Amino acid sequence: MKGSRKFACLILALLVGAGQAMAEQSCSAWMDQGDGTSWTTCVDENGTQRCYRVNNTPGSTVFEVSCSQ
Repeated sequence: MKGSRKFACLILALLVGAGQAMAEQSCSAWMDQGDGTSWTTCVDENGTQRCYRVNNTPGSTVFEVSCSQ
């Protein structure tokens, strides 16, 4: 039980951290790719484009990916 609680806290911390990083950026809506994933494109305050991908399952982690995919 303690291990699953620690795991849940870790996932929550990762999602909060990802949300804070993305809060400083202007992002498009999440777009469903039809293959079980979604992606979004963001531009930060310096004009740098960043792209993110996530599996469409609850609790999935957001990953930064290359925008040229």
